[in-house]
Amino acid sequence: MEYKIYVGTVIKIKNGFMQGYFKIMYCGMINNETFVLSPFVSKGYQGFSPNIYYEIDSTVIQIFNREFDVIEVTRDYIIIGD
Repeated sequence: MEYKIYVGTVIKIKNGFMQGYFKIMYCGMINNETFVLSPFVSKGYQGFSPNIYYEIDSTVIQIFNREFDVIEVTRDYIIIGD
């Protein structure tokens, strides 16, 4: 499945059968060679959201023990697939 995430948009991705969801947000590109994704980690009323920096030529990225293929990256959106 492919996911198109716009800058500042949070999406929920199913983690597996009966394992719930996780949320990620595309934070854009900080320069011409780096893009940023931010997964949301929460437990009860507490949570945090670290920024993860990737190189623009990355073809596979890993978030929460899952690998995603990077299909397209622009300043406005990213398309990833699993």
